[in-house]
Amino acid sequence: MHERENLLLAIHDLPRDIRSWLAVALISGRERIGAFSYANDLAVCPIVAAAKAAGIWNGDHVAAGNPIWGTPDGPSPEVEEFAAWFDLCCEENGLTATVEAVREALEIPVTFSVAA
Repeated sequence: MHERENLLLAIHDLPRDIRSWLAVALISGRERIGAFSYANDLAVCPIVAAAKAAGIWNGDHVAAGNPIWGTPDGPSPEVEEFAAWFDLCCEENGLTATVEAVREALEIPVTFSVAA
């Protein structure tokens, strides 16, 4: 349970704009969510899904000029912390349970999603 608690703290520490876009991304269901990689051919982490929803994902990195998200060279410390705890929580509890924990922390009803 240590991983889940740290994931919840990491969500709380994300800037409000990122939390908002994270909720939009998870509600929309447009991206297949995965773990252990920011993005690959099969899925993206929730942060990449959020950055895509915000229109600031540029191929394989966040577009320049978005410091709360990071730089083209890497994520901000808050984003990196979230991504690390998301992966660790997935390892311990599975992807579905971890995504549900994120949804709960963002106060998204479990049944609320929109088909892409």
